[in-house]
Amino acid sequence: MNPKIKRQGEIVEIVKNLKEQGKKVVTYNGSFDILHLGHIKSLEEAKAQGDILAILLNSDNSVQKYKGPNHPVNSEKERAEVLSAIGHVDYVVHFDEINPKEILKKIKPDIHCNGSDWGKNCVERGVVEENGGKIHILKWQQGFSTSGLMSRVAESRQAGQKTNNIHFKPEVKAVFLDRDGTININEPEYIHKIDDFKFVLGAISALKKLSKTDHKIIIATNQSGIARGYYNEKDLKKLHDWMLKELRKNEVRIDKIYYCPHGPNDNCPCRKPKPGMLLKAGEDFGLNLSKSWIVGDDFRDIIAGREANIKTIKIGKKMPVDLKLEPNYHVKNILDAVNIILNNGK
Repeated sequence: MNPKIKRQGEIVEIVKNLKEQGKKVVTYNGSFDILHLGHIKSLEEAKAQGDILAILLNSDNSVQKYKGPNHPVNSEKERAEVLSAIGHVDYVVHFDEINPKEILKKIKPDIHCNGSDWGKNCVERGVVEENGGKIHILKWQQGFSTSGLMSRVAESRQAGQKTNNIHFKPEVKAVFLDRDGTININEPEYIHKIDDFKFVLGAISALKKLSKTDHKIIIATNQSGIARGYYNEKDLKKLHDWMLKELRKNEVRIDKIYYCPHGPNDNCPCRKPKPGMLLKAGEDFGLNLSKSWIVGDDFRDIIAGREANIKTIKIGKKMPVDLKLEPNYHVKNILDAVNIILNNGK
């Protein structure tokens, strides 16, 4: 048995003993599916932050949830063995959740490393700091990515070069959109009548631009007005049918609408800030959530996106400071958000 690969219970005890010896423990999480130079440089930098580096490795189930059915290329056992062979790595441990918050609660590292694409105000920050740790942002290795490497292999194959008959299915990406306050003006509250529904200025033109891309366009909206008794699901369907008809008139494509009818006290896993609607869409469409985006005007949209490893764009007000969580981008409106998405796709 590989002495570097540990179960969660084992690594918790090991870290506890190491910290009692005065050792500084560093953690770094990821899928590490097809290793490239960027990974090696990041592992080197992570190890330099302390004495012991423990890699928190997304399990196969975890990777499939947020990267889609085409991933991982290599099994969790193979990925763990490869990582354990790298000198900078002291331990490897698997976790099944989409993000590592639960295992970080158990390990309580001194330093947790994250990539610059997620930033200091990442979803892990709260749990790390609550246990006395700090977030370290790794220098992003420009030009290195697993998806980029896979694309080059596929391009080489198309050019007639030998690549051992490797075939890659195209990634399925999505843009998730909040409804109220993002697509339509959120006045009056709990909109359910056609006469009250007004599109945000620039929303239709933004969605028309987005419709020309290969992104799935998915609306994910909390509709607690149903639980509160202000309207029913039949009323909501009528409004959505009208909205979709108006959008189609303007050459706008919406691939699906997901909604949560429950109230804030119902503890529903689909109600934002929980990521249930996003994860369900990921399963339904075979999405790579890590290549997808969510756009919304509410802090709940951003939390849900972060929890699901989706890139986030916040419209309007800044995030509450006490959340210690920030989106990837702040913008004034949905048109600005769509332009960011299009520019990042170049």
